[in-house]
Amino acid sequence: MNKPTLNGWLSWSYNSIPYGLRNSKEDIYKLHIDLSNVPANTGTYHAELYNNATMMRDYYTGQFDVLLSGGIDSEIVVRTFKDLKIHHNTYIFKFENNINHRDVSSAIEIAEGLNIPYKVIDFNLEKFFEQEAYDIFQKSKCIRAGRLPHLKFLDYLDNIPIMGEAEPYWYRELGDDYTQKSVWTFPLNESNHNASMYLDSLGRENICDWYEFNPNLIRAFNELPIIQDLINDRTPGKRSSWTSRSIIHKSIWPDITHKHKLTGYEGSNFTGVYPEYLVKMQDFMTSQIGSGTEYWYTYDELTKLF
Repeated sequence: MNKPTLNGWLSWSYNSIPYGLRNSKEDIYKLHIDLSNVPANTGTYHAELYNNATMMRDYYTGQFDVLLSGGIDSEIVVRTFKDLKIHHNTYIFKFENNINHRDVSSAIEIAEGLNIPYKVIDFNLEKFFEQEAYDIFQKSKCIRAGRLPHLKFLDYLDNIPIMGEAEPYWYRELGDDYTQKSVWTFPLNESNHNASMYLDSLGRENICDWYEFNPNLIRAFNELPIIQDLINDRTPGKRSSWTSRSIIHKSIWPDITHKHKLTGYEGSNFTGVYPEYLVKMQDFMTSQIGSGTEYWYTYDELTKLF
């Protein structure tokens, strides 16, 4: 059985069946954590980024195919691999009618700026939702319609797919209400693992949840001073860790530029709004298998887990 994380430290089950797929709203999804075969935390966040990638290189024997979306998550993947001279193929998917032109432009700029060879693959998004999305859903039991095209992308890759998913993320429970100190929580949610679940069900090795491959990367991220200030409400005006990502990584790669969180649908026809055919598919998926299970942990709870 394939294990998408280091020695299977983080795994899942449905109705007590390991590495399964959701088939109904009633299925019970559980996370399982086993740190018995995971090395101790060895250093800073920067060091753990490198350790994470090095362990991947040593853990797998095949080549890596990286999906470069244009966002900062996948940019960190290719930058880390490049620094460590870990060979990988880089793929950028381009939708029709410039739907994701901002993402594609950013991805190309990143690849060319780092002198990384890349391949752009044209992908008709509307045609996919008309003709193939239902079948992919039935095979994957994916919870989010927006992730269905990503699962199809994986069919284009011959080697071990890598996606910059499951990046550490903190959320302020009180949102914009700064009149009192808020609880901050960290997700380990079912929806974040849809791609790894799908490929695992097909028997394909994958690292779709790159940031969760080794728990030490998450541990080191959470101990960063900027994150500690954030989750202890010492940074007024912040409601999540998203806008801190560029600042964190600029200390490692000064040429990183800030990127707004995008939907992937910033073309002239959609301007950041999900197209109707995607919303329709999401409604159908939710009616069949629900919206999934979410686990949100405080810092103390997460520290006890791993």
